[in-house]
Amino acid sequence: AAEWLSQAQKAGDKLSYASPGVGTVAHLGMELLKTKAGIAPVHVPYPGNPQIITAMLGGQVQLALLPPAMSAAQVSAGKLRAIGASSSGRSPVAAEVPSLSEIGIKDYQLEIWNAVAAPASMPAAVASRLSALVSDIVRSPDMRSRLFQQGWQVVGSSPEGLRNRIESDTQALGAIIRSQKIELN
Repeated sequence: AAEWLSQAQKAGDKLSYASPGVGTVAHLGMELLKTKAGIAPVHVPYPGNPQIITAMLGGQVQLALLPPAMSAAQVSAGKLRAIGASSSGRSPVAAEVPSLSEIGIKDYQLEIWNAVAAPASMPAAVASRLSALVSDIVRSPDMRSRLFQQGWQVVGSSPEGLRNRIESDTQALGAIIRSQKIELN
């Protein structure tokens, strides 16, 4: 994977990457990767990840940030190559894939996450109870297993932890949006 980084740096804008559209996590994540890795592939938006995989298999694009569960079959078959996980360390969902940090791309972390949100006006006691119920559900062995099979890892957090995560991601991705001058059409 480290040799890939060297080749991608030398290729400049001769490489292209796909995302499921301008402003998506995959688009912003690749723009962040470009700045951290010193690479310059050109963005090509597609309608969705299945179309991206088809384009990669057909050689129309060379790079994409894809969910591990969506790309696992093609990677296992040797049709796509997993370069690195965008998480801070190896992902339990794809433990054989090194993190991007492991291949020499420092200070890069991007994780796609889901959360349950409620109106800010919800009473604190109700929000706390709802948070505890959701946590109990997603941490149950059956639900953990079901989510893992779909490529999700249960992490869980508190309302304060979620607020911190949103602020952190907003700051990091907002900086990329501003520096790369990304605009929705």
